Amino acid sequence: MNVIRTLAAALLLVPAVAAAHVTVWPKESTVKAWEKYEVRVPNEKQVDTVAVEVRFPAGVRAMSFEQKPGWMTEPVRDASGKTIGVRWTGKLPPKQFAEFGIIAVNPAAPGELKWTATQTYADRTSVEWSGDKGSKTPAPRVTIRAAASSN
Repeated sequence: MNVIRTLAAALLLVPAVAAAHVTVWPKESTVKAWEKYEVRVPNEKQVDTVAVEVRFPAGVRAMSFEQKPGWMTEPVRDASGKTIGVRWTGKLPPKQFAEFGIIAVNPAAPGELKWTATQTYADRTSVEWSGDKGSKTPAPRVTIRAAASSN
């Protein structure tokens, strides 16, 4: 009986471990909306996460970034000065997670937004969260829907 309980408990943990990747919330929004996005970063390694860099999908205009105690926030800009991403540096211990807020304006057209993120660890390794759905390192995605019509 104890073996069955142990196996059942282990199976309950599998989805949590499999889902341990950088995500962006909410998963759905509407065109041209001002949205507060949360970048959720779990640390599944045995060393600290020391940096998280997120690149924005085309058409997303970041307006401001949440300031997290113990973390530095640095906008990432292209050659023209346009904000194309953000980099947070700090310390996220193993087996913990952090959420970083971004206020942004959505694009004018509906579709799927693919965000990319790089999570860097204290041992100088990093994970690129930029893969396809179902891969070991999927990119965070958000669906942008047309605004509901008001009659």
